[in-house]
Amino acid sequence: MLAIFDLDDTLIHGDSAHLFTAFLLGQGLHPNPDATHKDEQFIQKYQNGTLNLEEYMEFSLEPLKGWSKTRLENMVNAFVIEVIEPRICPAMKQRLDWHRQQQHRLLIISATGEHLVLPIAKALGIHDALGIEVLWNDCELTGEIGARRPFQAGKIEALKHWSSVQTTPLGPTWFYSDSHNDLPLLEQVDHPVAVNPDPKLLARAQAAGWTILEGVRP
Repeated sequence: MLAIFDLDDTLIHGDSAHLFTAFLLGQGLHPNPDATHKDEQFIQKYQNGTLNLEEYMEFSLEPLKGWSKTRLENMVNAFVIEVIEPRICPAMKQRLDWHRQQQHRLLIISATGEHLVLPIAKALGIHDALGIEVLWNDCELTGEIGARRPFQAGKIEALKHWSSVQTTPLGPTWFYSDSHNDLPLLEQVDHPVAVNPDPKLLARAQAAGWTILEGVRP
């Protein structure tokens, strides 16, 4: 059996990419002093379901272009310890532990860059994680994204590809998410769970009789 989790505002309180932009600004490593405001505009588009993923990722990766893998990993690891770990939702950690006790496999699928998703998953003790693919050239970040784009219906495609290379059957599947952007995958799994759902997701979850977890905060 497989338990899939969205990351931002599901397992953690807040949006990790937005928080990382603020972290870079705090370190004096972001070239755009208006980045916080611009990031908030992108978040509003995400909430409205109108986000252009390529535009957002270009903005998000711009200050990191040319960084080496070692430099980026060191920066993200510091970010995870300082910013992300205090934002992990205790109630969701309990859900992770429950699935582990049932010997279910755990997977994060997030519409955030894998340079953030993978280290955060590691901090949560989750081995399998899929984020937006970021591209490298001779170990330097290019600022471009690859073919894996688990955003909206892209999460279904990412899951299909990941499942196709697994060596054991996965069986019934759970998926936990806060956002209506994840409705395509929520509609397909055996056990959809709405976590602090936005209004559109809440309405769908109530109409369909899905499990709803509200008030899940650090």
